[in-house]
Amino acid sequence: MQPRLALFTLFVALFCAAVTGCQRPAAPVTTSPTVLSPDTLASVHWVGKRRLDLQADAYFFSRIWSLPETTRLQTQTFDRLATGTWRVLLGDAAAAQIPAAVLRPLLDDLAQTEAYVEVRAATNASPALALAVHVDVHRAGLWETNLAVAVQLLTGRPATADPAKHGWTLQPTNSTDRLTLTRVSDWTVVSAGPEPNALAAEITARIQREGVPFVSAGTNLWLEADLSPARLVNTFSRSARRTGGAGRGEVDNPSAIFHLLSAISHVGLALTGDGGNVITRGQVTLAQPLAALTPWQLPSDLLHEPLTSFNAVRGLQPWLAAWPVWQALPLGTPPDQGFFWSLADSPYQAYFAAPLPETSRSVATLTDWLLQTSNPWLAAHGYVGFDRAPDGNGVTWGNQPDIRPFIKGAGDPGAGWLFAGLFPDDRTATASPPPAGMIQDILRRTNLVYYGWEVTGPRLPACFQISQTACLLAHQPQMAPTAASLTWLTTIAPRLGTAATIVKRTGPAELSFYRRSTLGLTATELQFLADWLESPQFPGRNW
Repeated sequence: MQPRLALFTLFVALFCAAVTGCQRPAAPVTTSPTVLSPDTLASVHWVGKRRLDLQADAYFFSRIWSLPETTRLQTQTFDRLATGTWRVLLGDAAAAQIPAAVLRPLLDDLAQTEAYVEVRAATNASPALALAVHVDVHRAGLWETNLAVAVQLLTGRPATADPAKHGWTLQPTNSTDRLTLTRVSDWTVVSAGPEPNALAAEITARIQREGVPFVSAGTNLWLEADLSPARLVNTFSRSARRTGGAGRGEVDNPSAIFHLLSAISHVGLALTGDGGNVITRGQVTLAQPLAALTPWQLPSDLLHEPLTSFNAVRGLQPWLAAWPVWQALPLGTPPDQGFFWSLADSPYQAYFAAPLPETSRSVATLTDWLLQTSNPWLAAHGYVGFDRAPDGNGVTWGNQPDIRPFIKGAGDPGAGWLFAGLFPDDRTATASPPPAGMIQDILRRTNLVYYGWEVTGPRLPACFQISQTACLLAHQPQMAPTAASLTWLTTIAPRLGTAATIVKRTGPAELSFYRRSTLGLTATELQFLADWLESPQFPGRNW
């Protein structure tokens, strides 16, 4: 395996896993931008849980992270990651020979203490990377010895001790790269890249001059990330081609993921808090300009209380038109807007609507296609087929009393809605309409691309129920009742309040993201996180 790619994968896996082991939007917090080199492809600064425990703005977040159930899940995650990282990088046989103790204590440090990682590469040049961790002398000794073992396992060569720098150096065979570990003041700095490594030299100079490895912005941010996905993909794909591939850890089907990342020029992300909530802000710059936004068409006649969530998005048409699944459907031009919501009465009261021209004719065409094309496939794989709805409007699926998915037309037969859900919506004449303030909040934002609102606590059990039903229908194992992730979700659900998300178009190819939520994630995202952490292939994927 090419050492620079291997170490980059290892650092990112450890850093991200350690950090994630874990109302209406208010005005965003104003901060000064961090100044980075034009050659920087990625940088992440994390202040560490130890500091968050002392900050008033992280009070509730730290309390949830300190729960016994959170600690149990973090311990399980780090234990599995200590061996799973090697499995992803080197394969099952080689991973079985590596003790978990090589990486396990380093994960605790990355979660608890301040850390900074940066990747840099000039155009058509080889990348350099550096990871700086703020640890005491005792923990620095673990980093020195354990990472020496790690790089030897990755490269097949032992590191050479460098007492003058309180670390070691490794020059892989037939490579211009050099891997180093040094102790600079009270920071341990690990770097990889061609010599001379300007990034490592700059970070060392920063620590000696300012006491920190990053360019200080003088903010109260918990986590700050600056990424150039398209440049990262191009740089490391080029390196992989030069060295014959990145090894076992390459993506199973890189083309789709790389295509998506190549469409994103820049991502900036920042996390802070207000004591009771996590404030997440971000900016995304795309490689191509966005399509013009069409006026909102809200499905007000379909919405009613008791809502537990509502999501609205527009600008979908070009994305759906390029999606192979949509291309297979007999519906022609895709809609530009979509709406998702849920009700409190049943976990399966989750619905979707999209404006659909010639609604009656289109739904009838879709119904015939599902009955003639999908039903044979469903029967061949042991599933119940679609049935035409008793009133002739659309289809229903399944034979269970608690869940009865449907697709039908709603509203004006000529310009109504494609309406779908997991359980029939028996709206009565006395049902309360949706909050007028929410509707007006969406309509008044002319540059709004996405609006999301939910009461996360009640939504979390519903998302879990839907997830387990999906696993059952897909003949996949369900989450065990004793799973650490399930215990954690059950414990935190009553502690979670509302989550509100706003995505605005702030330039021809630029989106701005803002969220205020208890933990930084929605119920759906928390459920996906739990499913991933309990996956038999963790930290790989099983979908």
